[in-house]
Amino acid sequence: MNTSKNPHELITELAALNKGIHEILQDSYFDSFALLKRGQVEKKIASGLFGNLKRIYLGEHLKRCQPLVEGREYVPLPADFLTSPDLKFPAGSMLFLTNNDVGTDLSRYMDFYNRNPDVLAVIWDWDSQHWIQMSAMLAMSCDFYIPASSENVFQLSHFNPCTIGPVFVGVHQWSRRFVVDNFDTLLAPRSDEPFGPHAFYGSYERRNRAVVTVGNTFPSVGFVTNDYKGRSDLDNLREWSAHKTHWIAPVLGGVPIRVYNALMAGGIPIVPSFYRALPEVALLGDVPLYYEVSDLISPREVNAQAVAKFDAAGESGLIQRIASALDRHHVDSRCEQILATLERFIAAIASGDRNFEAGYLGLKV
Repeated sequence: MNTSKNPHELITELAALNKGIHEILQDSYFDSFALLKRGQVEKKIASGLFGNLKRIYLGEHLKRCQPLVEGREYVPLPADFLTSPDLKFPAGSMLFLTNNDVGTDLSRYMDFYNRNPDVLAVIWDWDSQHWIQMSAMLAMSCDFYIPASSENVFQLSHFNPCTIGPVFVGVHQWSRRFVVDNFDTLLAPRSDEPFGPHAFYGSYERRNRAVVTVGNTFPSVGFVTNDYKGRSDLDNLREWSAHKTHWIAPVLGGVPIRVYNALMAGGIPIVPSFYRALPEVALLGDVPLYYEVSDLISPREVNAQAVAKFDAAGESGLIQRIASALDRHHVDSRCEQILATLERFIAAIASGDRNFEAGYLGLKV
């Protein structure tokens, strides 16, 4: 095995980085900031404006979401809402945004947040596992912060004392109604070749090596552009549902949306073996197969096992996987889970209840 560094060098570097992180998190700034931030949130809640979360302004990234609770109303915002000269929300409004809704204009969003103390801002940070600078800034610039991965929750919680979750991402590309209305597409014949288009990110060399190596065997696994955003929802659903298996190469430790898209399409995700160590995997049940590093070089065997699993379950198994994904992995369910937890958190803050906790939503029994 050829490596650029020996194990001792790698361990030494890791220990130094870990020590540096903990030294940073012990800075007295975090004490004063937590005191200030918590005080701001308590003041908003004491105003009585946010005791009933019925009308929610959603970021464009969540535009297909539909409420699951009677009386809840979602108001989608345009992608460029921050640049509107008429940007104004009534006192007591709640904004529910993802990092993708504000990331392209982060400074403008931060200014908006600081100038609107009578608006409750909630950020669901879909990329909290690999863009730590932006995640920290978002956590500081909202009232309630929700990371989407277990990887950096401890570090990021220092930037907001009102952290919920993590709440793992879910399917947002298709509405639940759209999936049901196009169910015949999901029942069409499928290829045995794995589906594996991945966006290229130069910072993640190990992941890029994995994609290229598997692509040497399966050309259906490789790098693509984001042109899917210009295609219709139906064309994208057809593409996802044209394969029995889905090869997943994540950038780091989080479970990406493509895993949940694969489940929604009824396929069998093939995911890296380190996923077994993540809390997120508890939500995936017994559907995925796990590949080892050796499977990157010779991926046919693990893919054949995934195909056999798909075939053995038959059409009834396919329908069951899709139904489970609609119930458990769509953003409609995730959003309602977040809002219900947020309502309990607000009530706990208002009453001074110190017993409240909101970690790992969806994993509790």
